[in-house]
Amino acid sequence: MNNNLPNWLERHINIFDNEQIHHAFIISGSMGIGKSLLIENLAEKILNNKISLENNPDFHNLKILAEKKLIGINQIHELRDKLYESSFLGKNKVAVINEIEKISIDGLNAILKILEEPPKNTYFLLSTNFLNQIPLTIQSRCFNIRISTPEITQSLEWLSDYQTKDALKALEITNNLPIKAKHFLDNNLLDARDNFVKDVSGIIKEGKDIISISENWIEDSDTLNLKLEWMSQILSDSIKFQADKSIKSLTMDTDNISKYLSKAVSSEKIHKLISKTNYLWNLFSRETNLRKDYQLGALFIDWEKYLGVSKKA
Repeated sequence: MNNNLPNWLERHINIFDNEQIHHAFIISGSMGIGKSLLIENLAEKILNNKISLENNPDFHNLKILAEKKLIGINQIHELRDKLYESSFLGKNKVAVINEIEKISIDGLNAILKILEEPPKNTYFLLSTNFLNQIPLTIQSRCFNIRISTPEITQSLEWLSDYQTKDALKALEITNNLPIKAKHFLDNNLLDARDNFVKDVSGIIKEGKDIISISENWIEDSDTLNLKLEWMSQILSDSIKFQADKSIKSLTMDTDNISKYLSKAVSSEKIHKLISKTNYLWNLFSRETNLRKDYQLGALFIDWEKYLGVSKKA
């Protein structure tokens, strides 16, 4: 599998060429940078057999249960019991926990105890999008692998199967996160992005019917959260343009909108709208019984109020 590893991740595999490797690792970096892909490669190298990870009895991948929001202490205890058993294949065991910031406090304490007295021939591969949220007691017992954002040339090389202009646009939208950019390209999200820019430009500059656009966004539920994230980015860019007049460009396809808002709307109002937009994004990201059409409609009304736009005849 190493041959398929992107070049900005390859160097992290070399740490396993040393026989005296650490028993626990925290892989940190932005979502969409390739942490899961690196973990898969590291797990295969540690287990060193021909069995796929999903069929390997010595590979344990801990995930949040469907009905839960966090990994709980009972899951950690079940994992502990499995890890202290002998290896099925007589070699190493690997425990993977992605997004360890989503482990309960009790669960983190239980993980810490295991890391302090790890089972024999057992290796922990932990990942996080937010290293600063992980207790220092856990960090201190792990080898930290920080994945940095690759050079744009590296990302383009990895995305060479796609048209360069599309790859560049996907990378810009995703802040040069190649895995996330590939997801955009594979799922035709560039079209959704184009439609989003037209909608927001229409609302802000032309006073197009907010209710109609809101209804369209609700119907396309698969991209609703993404559009809220993009709206927050436009507003954040507006604040940056206000703060530093020397900035020429931040996000090419929405720069005109952000620059317009930076001149036409006060930073206080933009900050309020960012808070409201992010609140709704978080609300929609969780399971909720609230009607999304009402919630989005209310947010659009706030956009209309704070941005000083209204439907034009």
